[in-house]
Amino acid sequence: MLSWKTTRIVCTILLLLPLVHLAYLLSRDALAILNPSPDVWAKELSAYARADRAAKLPQDPLVIVGGRRVKLWDGLDEILAEPVLVRGLGDAIVEDITYNYNALIGYYQPAAVVLLPGNSEFHIRDSKSASELLEAVQALEKVDNSLGVSRHFFVFTPLKTPLYPRDYLEIEEATRLLADWAQQRERVTVLDANALLCDETGRPRPRYYLSDGVNLNELGYLRLALLLQSALEAGAAPLAAAR
Repeated sequence: MLSWKTTRIVCTILLLLPLVHLAYLLSRDALAILNPSPDVWAKELSAYARADRAAKLPQDPLVIVGGRRVKLWDGLDEILAEPVLVRGLGDAIVEDITYNYNALIGYYQPAAVVLLPGNSEFHIRDSKSASELLEAVQALEKVDNSLGVSRHFFVFTPLKTPLYPRDYLEIEEATRLLADWAQQRERVTVLDANALLCDETGRPRPRYYLSDGVNLNELGYLRLALLLQSALEAGAAPLAAAR
């Protein structure tokens, strides 16, 4: 029979195991974010590939790409009534998505592509200016357009978040640059969700975000989904032609 001291030690270890596991996952994710190589997401891409082999993939889907913000977006297919594939990679930046285009987007022969950038464009993994973000998005759209498969390219502007108020001016400039570019590209639609997530002063409303001040909650994602749904309905002809 174990002594009281031994029993207490064992119980303490068991209680700490979940915290140790969480610390491991966080450290692993942090190392991935700090690794500048776009190959750092290879395991996640392999996981998607395994799942694809075991599933019946939809024809002409709407492919949603981005980082963690995309991975947390649930139930979008039910709202849009469209075949949707959500393909987020860790805290990937736009260049990571372009590098992995064939596996992440091209393989699915999408009717349309939707890009939702994350905070990693401005923090830790990268430190883009507004013009650099525009250039990265343009490069991704150029690759997508060159294959002649998807009929439309939707891009959400970067979102203002309660945790990073110092990003607001850069995000506003990026929004302006993306909107100006989209006016010259018939197949590109820019979606500014900040108008739906912010108050009258242009600051994000915390009620649409999780307690971390970065990721959206269910209400926030619902607003994004309704904005995308409206854009799809306005441009339904190109998508219908792809089917």
